Amino acid sequence: MSEKRILYSECIRIYEVEEAFIDSLCELGLIRVSDADNRRFVEYDELEELEQFVRWHNDMDINVEGIEALYHMLSRVKTLQIEIENLRNELQFYRSL
Repeated sequence: MSEKRILYSECIRIYEVEEAFIDSLCELGLIRVSDADNRRFVEYDELEELEQFVRWHNDMDINVEGIEALYHMLSRVKTLQIEIENLRNELQFYRSL
């Protein structure tokens, strides 16, 4: 576990979300919450995605299930974009022969 983490309660205060919102994201596996010394923490590595999820929730009124669907869809799109780029590079290689 990294030492770069923030208290769970601080996340709730900073992002002005309910505990149930973060708990729901955690239950769906979208973010990780760790326990240590009888306290809960969110790793700094998780904060960028947490901020994105909070924006989707607050700005676009997307519920947690919608956030999960959108996250997985965007992850798939990124994977496909990488695959397309790799195929383009491979095609370029074979055309140069």
